[in-house]
Amino acid sequence: MNLLAKREEKERIKRKEKERAQLRDDMQRLEAEIRRNESLFNIVTDENLIEALIFEQSANEARMNYLLQQARSI
Repeated sequence: MNLLAKREEKERIKRKEKERAQLRDDMQRLEAEIRRNESLFNIVTDENLIEALIFEQSANEARMNYLLQQARSI
């Protein structure tokens, strides 16, 4: 492997590591948001807020599925 190919490989590995780190951060933030949503769901009594939290939970699940799919593809 020549020098240029080694350098390109190192850069590719660095990019993948950054992508993984970003995905981990995004997933951790999303997990915190999911926990917050669940906590609010347990204390909210207004039907409109409950409905909004249900939609938010659905959106969070879709985001998590997307992030998991991205993580598998790296």
